Amino acid sequence: MAMPKSKSIFTYSALLLLGLAASLMSSGCNVITPVAYAIHGPQKILPVYTLEEHASTVIFVDDPSSKIALRRLRLSIAQTATSTLLKKRVLTDMIDPRGILTAASKERHGDRMSITELGKAVGAEYVIYAVVTEFTLFPEAGSYTPTATMRMKVIEVATGERVWPENEFGNQFKISIPQLPSTTGMDSSKRLKIESELATRSGLGLAQMFYKHEITETVITQR
Repeated sequence: MAMPKSKSIFTYSALLLLGLAASLMSSGCNVITPVAYAIHGPQKILPVYTLEEHASTVIFVDDPSSKIALRRLRLSIAQTATSTLLKKRVLTDMIDPRGILTAASKERHGDRMSITELGKAVGAEYVIYAVVTEFTLFPEAGSYTPTATMRMKVIEVATGERVWPENEFGNQFKISIPQLPSTTGMDSSKRLKIESELATRSGLGLAQMFYKHEITETVITQR
């Protein structure tokens, strides 16, 4: 009986790819990766930690060194991460980050509330705590590559314990926008637009730390 045309085409394509792979391996060529990609698909990036799916969780983006000029950009990072984690069904019960940011803004100088106290103030079971350590358009002289770096922890509010990571200083990760061609005409409005884009990208990167995604989708440049 004749093989269906579609099945025949698929079989021929698969054999062709396998033949090419074998040929490249025997020749010692280093371009085997694209063939593997064609057969298996893009590489997956795994989450660094598995969050409690149904636990009420809030994201608090802290900036004790004032790396970000505008408070609303901190909120943008947290809101983007929150909406992404909900959309990806990583978490199902997330608290609006505006509440914890407002609670933190009421702190008096030298009398900061603990992460546990802030979490209790908004009724959270867990706080994803991210500290901004870098937020700049020019990380190096002559390099126009908007970059944000954050250190992150997950805190259980009831116990006050850090459930992730083991490192008490937190897990550091970096997000960058690919180098832009020119700074000509960099007025305040253009600068704010780029900073807003960096904040949104940072929020997405924060969320991507907690779910599996394709390497072609990631915005995290280092973790």
